[in-house]
Formats: sequence, structure tokens, C-alpha cells
Amino acid sequence: MEAIANWFLNLNGFSALAGCLFFLYTKQSLKSVSGIVFLILLLSFAADNINYFFMRFVNPNSFIIGNCWIIGNFFLMLWLFSQILSSSAKRIIQILLTVFSVGTIISLFYFKINEANTFISLFCDLSYIFLALLTYLQLLKNPSQKLVTQPIFWIATSFFVHSSLILLQSVFDNYLIFDQNITQEGYIIIYIINLSANITKNFILFYALVLISKGFPDKILNAQPS
Repeated sequence: MEAIANWFLNLNGFSALAGCLFFLYTKQSLKSVSGIVFLILLLSFAADNINYFFMRFVNPNSFIIGNCWIIGNFFLMLWLFSQILSSSAKRIIQILLTVFSVGTIISLFYFKINEANTFISLFCDLSYIFLALLTYLQLLKNPSQKLVTQPIFWIATSFFVHSSLILLQSVFDNYLIFDQNITQEGYIIIYIINLSANITKNFILFYALVLISKGFPDKILNAQPS
């Protein structure tokens, strides 16, 4: 089982690289939806590899890296959804941003820096699922093409799948590790699910970039003057 976990860990470290390289190869604009997706993938690639070396050479407890990634990723994701959702959803995004910012500051008084911050993990996962559902609803209300041909559908799906798979882990991580003292063998299955979710997310985002490169209208590059 440990060999399988190491295989997933190595794959995870490079799962975001394909999308990053494709973005650079196709010379897509940073000032676009694909540009934000590229930044999300780049952050994931950096965090995954920093986390890998931190665990190998510094400390097996790398929650500090994970917490920093969750915070940075959340701000990028809100920026992304603010571009792909209709203007009526902007207020919802502002509320999520406010609650997250205030909640994160308060949570620092309750969670140590070297343990999973349950608030930010759970809030982010629930927010991504909620925003993905809003995106699906928007696409269904204004059908222009088949859903599977639209990059926005795949962008929303990447985070819906990722957040749905790791939602329970966000709640019980600290309980299992620090209260129940779960063994390494027992945690490996949970770890593999986490890695699988992240790998899936990154490759789905890569596929979304491929669809965008084929000429799908970009909401930022093709913004209508107000």
C-alpha cells in the first residue's frame, strides 16, 4: 500500500505541470480565464512540490504548507468564479470573501500552525461546491452548446469533484491524527484519496485549457462594454 501511495505522490507532484506547459506553449493571455486557471495550476504545482520536499527533508507534518495553499487557492478561485459567473453572483462572492477573511483571522487563535485548519478547509470545500452548482445552473439556464464542450463546465467540475472527495477529510483530519493517533497504514487510504482528488482536478483543468485554446469565447478577453 505504501508503494501505491508513493506512486500517487509522485504523480501528484507533476499533475499540474501538463496544464502549465500547455498554457505557455499555446501562448494564451494571462489576462483571461485561462490565465487564472494557469495561476491556479502553477500554485498547485509549487505547493505540491514544496510539500513533497518539506515532508522528506524537514518535517513529516506539512500542514503549514497545505494551509497556505488553501488560502492562496481560495483567493484565486474567487477571482476565477467572479469572471465566469454572471454579475448577479458578484454579491455572493463578496460575502464569501468577507466571511473567509474574517473567519481565517479568528481561526488562527484556535488552530495551531502545524495542524489542519478545519475552518478554512471546510469553508473552502463548501464554497467550491456551492459555486460549482451555481455555474451548472447558469449554464443550464443559458444553453448555447453541449455542456461537455464548454470549458467553464469542466472548470466548475474540477473543483466540485475535488471538494466532494476531500470534504470529510477536512472535518476529521485533526481528530484522526491528533486525537485518535491513527497509524500511518490507516491514514494511507485517506491520503491516496486526497492525492487522487488533486490529480483529477489538475487534469480536468488541463482539459479546460485545451478547450479554451480551440477558440471558445473568453469572458475576460471578450468582455462587453458596460
